[in-house]
Amino acid sequence: MQTEQDLDISVIFSMFFLRNIGLWISDNRAENRRMKIKLMCTLFNSIDASIVIMRDFYFTWLYKGDILYVTTNILTVIMGLIKICIILMHKREFISLITYTQRNFWNVNYDTREKEILKNCRKTCTFFVCSVSAIGICAMLAYLSTPLITNAGKNKSERILPFNVWLNLPVSISPYYEIGFLIQTISLYYIAVSYFCFDNVFCILAVHLTGQFRILRYRFAKLCDMEHQITEEDTGLMITKHVHTFYEQLKLYIRQHQTLIDFCNRLEDVYTMLIFGQVLVFSVLICLFAYQGLVVAAPFARRSIFVFLLVGSMALLFMFTYSCDGVIEHSEKVAIGAYSALWTIMPMNKPGRMLRNDLIMVIERSRRVCCLTANNFFPVSLETYTTILSTAVSYFTLLRNNVEDKNVD
Repeated sequence: MQTEQDLDISVIFSMFFLRNIGLWISDNRAENRRMKIKLMCTLFNSIDASIVIMRDFYFTWLYKGDILYVTTNILTVIMGLIKICIILMHKREFISLITYTQRNFWNVNYDTREKEILKNCRKTCTFFVCSVSAIGICAMLAYLSTPLITNAGKNKSERILPFNVWLNLPVSISPYYEIGFLIQTISLYYIAVSYFCFDNVFCILAVHLTGQFRILRYRFAKLCDMEHQITEEDTGLMITKHVHTFYEQLKLYIRQHQTLIDFCNRLEDVYTMLIFGQVLVFSVLICLFAYQGLVVAAPFARRSIFVFLLVGSMALLFMFTYSCDGVIEHSEKVAIGAYSALWTIMPMNKPGRMLRNDLIMVIERSRRVCCLTANNFFPVSLETYTTILSTAVSYFTLLRNNVEDKNVD
């Protein structure tokens, strides 16, 4: 029987891509061996792609070719390899986060309002994951279709591959061409999946963490709700009778708050270096993608590659900054839920005073917001998104003016 999370499209897509690159949960030894083989294939193809693109960069620089085009490719390929390496360094923690989310965020009994919050989280994740994955796949297909379109009508000796291979072999002649095209297709697939699948998982974890903070806020606000018993004759005695129960429930919510803070810290440990690298590189990448896709006089097929990469990078950047911003916003709003509890009607006996004091502690702790940072340098939020885009536009303007000045000279 399928549970609700099994029907979540974002989880299905992420699980599919993570299985393909060998970084999913293994249930038995046979599957564990398959995951290790897939992971070795991922590393081999990623390293192979990096070597090919580095050689292309060297010879393009040596023969004064289109260095900006190769630089754009090398940054894209290296980013995919770096993401794999970072996640492998934290593989156990990465798998633990996914397992914890499945057990404690999805496989839990919720009331109607909490199910609605969880449903909204799934819709958000589905939109982001499907959009980013589709754009990434389109960019990969554009890379593969560009040489096929360019080769149409040419002799076999003039055929080109998706990426230049500087070897003393007749790579444009069969069967070398077909073998080279197949190898580059496989390597491109692994690079493309590595480029966006870890960010998809981050989006799912961060958005559901945000949803858990929203659920916790709702639970705090309903903590002392006596509306369903208001018809009793002696309301004061009824509240006195239930204040101990409310306090025990408050302790459960405080423990939940502590586990969410701990989950945020664990997510930060796994992804902080990856976020830092993306924040540093994305302004340059967006600038180069925009230049190659919108300014350079190149064939439409080649320009379409960078149009997809430009749109995909902006969507990817918005996805993880939006996810981080949600954690900041809703972890702080837990204080509003704690204050909204009907603590004013609680009696001033010992459990009532303890309840008030603990609510104050929750409010104080919530003011220290949970956030995901770029290697502890600064918290990432939607403001980071606008800053990176502003920087990318500045780089783009400088690059275009510099190239135009050289053309005039």
